[in-house]
Amino acid sequence: MSVFTDYKKEIMDAAHDERIRIALSRAIRTFRGNINNALKRFPHTIKLAEEVREIKEKAIGDMERLTEQACEAVEANKGKAYIARTADDALNIIGKLVGSGKLIVKAKSMTGEEIELREHLEALGNEVYETDLGEFIIQKLGSRPMHILAPAIHVPKEDVARLFSQITGQELPPDIATLVATARKLLREKYFQADFGMSGANVVAADTGALFLIENEGNIRLATGAPPVHIALVGMEKLVPTLGDAWKVSEVTW
Repeated sequence: MSVFTDYKKEIMDAAHDERIRIALSRAIRTFRGNINNALKRFPHTIKLAEEVREIKEKAIGDMERLTEQACEAVEANKGKAYIARTADDALNIIGKLVGSGKLIVKAKSMTGEEIELREHLEALGNEVYETDLGEFIIQKLGSRPMHILAPAIHVPKEDVARLFSQITGQELPPDIATLVATARKLLREKYFQADFGMSGANVVAADTGALFLIENEGNIRLATGAPPVHIALVGMEKLVPTLGDAWKVSEVTW
C-alpha cells in the first residue's frame, strides 16, 4: 500500500469518525466567532496583514544575511546561537546541549513537532513534558497533532475527561474549566523542577535578536522563565529585519 493510499485512508476514516466530527464542529464555531469579534475590534489588522506579507516576502529573500545578523545579536546579548541546516543538525545540537537524565518542559513548537524533537530527547534518556494544553493532551494520548494552532482540535472534551481521570485517578467531568485546572495542577511543579525550558518563536527581530512569544495559557512564560536554561528552536522563516517589523508581525499573528 502506497503512502498516498495510507494517507487517503486516514483522511476518510477521520471524516467518518463521529467523535472527530463533533470536536471539529465545536472548534470551528469558536474559531469563527473569535476571528469575527477580533476583526470588529481591530479592523486595521487586515491592512496591516498586507504590509506584513511584504515584510515577510522581502525577509525570505534575504534569509542568509538575516540569520547571520540575528546570531550576532544573540551572542552580543550573552546568548548562544547555532545554525542548523537540516533536521538532524538541529537534533544533534540540542541533544548535545541537553545530554541525558534531564527534565525538560516544552512549549508548543511546530518546528520541534516536525523534527520529532521530544521523541529524540526522550530516546536520549530525558523526561519531557509538553506544556501547551493541546500538546499535553496529544502527548498523553500517544497521538499526533491535527492542527497547527490547536493540536488537539480533533479530541472532544469527553475524551479528555476520560484521559485526565485515568491520569489522576479521579472521576472528572467533561467541563473545560475543570480540565484546564487539572492540567495546570499536573504541570505546575514541573516548571520549577526542570533543567531546561524549550520553545519556538512567533517572530525574531534580526537587528536585536529579540524573540517574540505569543501565548494565551501562561505556559510559555513559565517554561522559558522558570528553568535555568531556555532553548529556542526557531525556523529561519521567522526572521524579519527590525524590531519594528517584528512588532507588526506579532500584532497580526495575535
